[in-house]
Amino acid sequence: MGRSAVAVDVGKVETPSSLALRMVEKLFGGGSPPVGSRVLDAGCGRGVFVEALLSYLGGRGGVLPEVVCVEKDGGLAEVALRRFGGVARVVVGDFLLMGVEELGGLFDFVISNPPYVSYERISPELRATYRRLFSVARGRFDLYMLFFEKALSLLRLGGRLVFITPEKYLYVQSAEALRRLLAEYAVEELEFVDEKAFGDVLAYPLITVVRKAPPSGPTSVALRDGRKVEVQLPRDGAPWLPAILAGEAPRGGGCVKLGLLAERMSAGVATGRDEVYVAPREAIPQELRAFAYPTVSGRELSLFTPGSELDYAKLRHVMLVPYDRDGRLLDESKAGPLLAYLSRFRRVLEGRYVVQREGKPWYAFHEDPPMPQLLRPKILWPDVAKTPAFYVDAVGLVVPRHSVYYLMPRDRLLLRPLAEYLNGEAVRRWIAAHAQRAASGYLRLQSHVIRALRA
Repeated sequence: MGRSAVAVDVGKVETPSSLALRMVEKLFGGGSPPVGSRVLDAGCGRGVFVEALLSYLGGRGGVLPEVVCVEKDGGLAEVALRRFGGVARVVVGDFLLMGVEELGGLFDFVISNPPYVSYERISPELRATYRRLFSVARGRFDLYMLFFEKALSLLRLGGRLVFITPEKYLYVQSAEALRRLLAEYAVEELEFVDEKAFGDVLAYPLITVVRKAPPSGPTSVALRDGRKVEVQLPRDGAPWLPAILAGEAPRGGGCVKLGLLAERMSAGVATGRDEVYVAPREAIPQELRAFAYPTVSGRELSLFTPGSELDYAKLRHVMLVPYDRDGRLLDESKAGPLLAYLSRFRRVLEGRYVVQREGKPWYAFHEDPPMPQLLRPKILWPDVAKTPAFYVDAVGLVVPRHSVYYLMPRDRLLLRPLAEYLNGEAVRRWIAAHAQRAASGYLRLQSHVIRALRA
């Protein structure tokens, strides 16, 4: 989601008023809620959706439904109570752990901008609780995914849910169970919201409209470029984004997944301290050159033309590698000059997790590099890019950094044909439909996506 700007209060980013009003309109299908209906605002914050509800109905003369707001943060709940206590009931507590009785029964409508809390930020105790309670709490789930399941359980048959969340659930593996659950109901609409709608905080928001009824036709999708399409979403948990973007597998008779043609496909070397092990090539003294290998970052790959061979003369940096060509960590008798250099940074290197907790020698990399595979001809690509691009290390001397992926084909004769294939327009379209989004229009070119390509 590109949420690096959120440091502490993840999940407390307020929905802009204009966006909240648009969501309320979708909640009621452009009309007014029936008399006696109930609305749930799950994770209400300061009450932006209640404010939008009042504005929406005020312009139509509609009857205010019963409104229940749930907020875990006591301070925000107090603000919401002061602002709207006369028209809404505000309940303080963890929405995901509440019973239907606490909320006064089922609802006709649920609206929310649920908290976006990644798996790493959820305590182990809560993870275990959520896994027990929610069918979608699988893999490295995000908290907002559970809000969908909880909200659907609180909806009456025929009721409608409108959420704004990251679009990632459309394609990430950890949301497979969520997609399968949502596909049991009528997913009426998906609207890809402008990535700047939340300022610098959220990159790719998505409005999801679900009616608690059996699926009865295609889903209406509004794309960011203004196009509108009707899509039959997969019901088996498969990613939805390829169907939405109509991404097709590259043509040409290919029937073998690329992963089967690769002897190894992986991210580059994780040293744990690139600022120590990577240095300008011209600054390396003679006694260290035996340990120095040309290296490249994802950003530096853009210096070359996609599909071309890397020109080592244009690579500005080298990586100092304390391992032999078989991948064994050098002992001190063989690495004397390198250790003398690294000893200047010994305190920093000793502070790494792998040294402190795993007992690795102070000069070892964070991960032991597979040197026999690294030092062979291979295809390289950046981990993040606006347009997928692949490059050839024809000689096989480059030790890629962790921001670069590499593919070593089982048959070396496939090196250049595979590079040409990967840089083709059909592959670009396929990757755009299947890859995870980063911020500002960039794609994450992860190895599991490339493995799934058919060549």
